[in-house]
Amino acid sequence: MSIRDQVFERAIEHHGYVTTRDARELGIDPTQLRLMAARGRLERVARGVYRVPVLPRTEYDELAEAIAWTLGRGVVSHESALVLHGLSDVNPSRIHMTVPRDNHPRAAGGELYRLHRRVLKPEDVTEKDDLPVTTVVRTIRDCLAAGTDPGQLRRALDQAVTEGLVRPREVDTLHEEIDNHGTSGKTRG
Repeated sequence: MSIRDQVFERAIEHHGYVTTRDARELGIDPTQLRLMAARGRLERVARGVYRVPVLPRTEYDELAEAIAWTLGRGVVSHESALVLHGLSDVNPSRIHMTVPRDNHPRAAGGELYRLHRRVLKPEDVTEKDDLPVTTVVRTIRDCLAAGTDPGQLRRALDQAVTEGLVRPREVDTLHEEIDNHGTSGKTRG
């Protein structure tokens, strides 16, 4: 398989994006991505992040680019995760991403994102439309801690229950956390 085919195949798996980290994982010198960009086969969107221009854009393009910008180590979280899960009509001004503490993406493009640094447990991460995203439970707790309107979170939780996205044993606990947040100032982590 040619380098071009390998790069395109990886990009297809990531909503059209490929990174220098992807190239290394494929055993390809990252310089090849710059050469492909110079020939017009790739678009450079950020340092170390490229997009295959012949692949159609999707509604998830901005989120896929954010994940690529974190070199594939970011997870859509907080209010951005509420939107991705289809549980809220909030419109965050920046895309919220949770990244490991040792993840330091390049500064270029960073003004588009709000990074939250923490180690997520595997059970706190799921996939939605091939994008890594915090689970509904983790998302609601993160939003609550970040100050999202409790009314929005109640509606999101009710919708998640209706869609079967939350286990019944978690519902009462989450409702209690949302209701008590304003009075006690404490949330569960």
